[in-house]
Amino acid sequence: MEALTLWYYRFAIRFVPLLPERLGYWLFARMGDLAFMLNTGARRNYQKNLAHVLGATAPPSEYARITRRALQNLMKNYFDLFRGHRLTEAQVYAQLASVEGLEHLDNAIALGKGIAGGSAHFGNFNMFVHLTAVHFKHKHAVVVPVERIKPESVFQLVTTQRAAQGIELVAADQAARVLLKKLRSGAILGLAVDLDPTRTGPVVNFFGAPAQLPDGAAVLAIKYNAPLILAFIRRRDDNRCAVTIEPPLELERTGNLAQDSRRAVEKIAARLEHWIRQYPEQWIMFQPVWEEDKSDSRAVG
Repeated sequence: MEALTLWYYRFAIRFVPLLPERLGYWLFARMGDLAFMLNTGARRNYQKNLAHVLGATAPPSEYARITRRALQNLMKNYFDLFRGHRLTEAQVYAQLASVEGLEHLDNAIALGKGIAGGSAHFGNFNMFVHLTAVHFKHKHAVVVPVERIKPESVFQLVTTQRAAQGIELVAADQAARVLLKKLRSGAILGLAVDLDPTRTGPVVNFFGAPAQLPDGAAVLAIKYNAPLILAFIRRRDDNRCAVTIEPPLELERTGNLAQDSRRAVEKIAARLEHWIRQYPEQWIMFQPVWEEDKSDSRAVG
């Protein structure tokens, strides 16, 4: 099985970039349709999350429509991932329909303290780190902690591929020390703010129910006086991206790190609600987020 997984990734990284863009998006969207029909676990987990967003009054047809669209978006992200190492700077910018708030990154990096960048599993979320690497001409490291892919050979393959894009992947089980060192050297960190696989973050109110959200970005920003900037990337119908980089989050620094970081996570949750409520099909979250859903759900990647 491990050898088959490695073969699949090698094949995809080599041949997916050869697909015409329009055909590639169409094919991967059809894979999303197939996943909608066959992957009952992913569908169940997603719709449990979606219930917190839509509420109990939404008709089943709306749940089905949004779930199918989210799976299509997920698979399109894989298309972009597998071809990303071949994209030129011009092609990256061609993928962007609009970019708002780029000045917030420029102003933050000028402070010389690095950036704790946060994004959700929302739209083509990889585009934020991709755009950042291209925008700064690889003069500032862009570092992203990720769960270690198994087998290790696949993780190393993906790490090498992303390095070609100017993005440094760090395994989550080794991330703490590396992220601190990188932040102190002026790097831009790309941190997920909508899922806490370590289960160490605070439990906060999220769409009216308790959910444990990660506090890594908040802790690093508060403790080391770095700006915390959130970005949300929406995939349009033409598969180009609308990027919104928000102003640095206003953080409290009272000296009580646990209290200050919790308040920061509550502010992050409010921004997540704002974007997910507007574009629920863009939230590509197939693992249970809310505490009440975790006991009887299994994680689906």
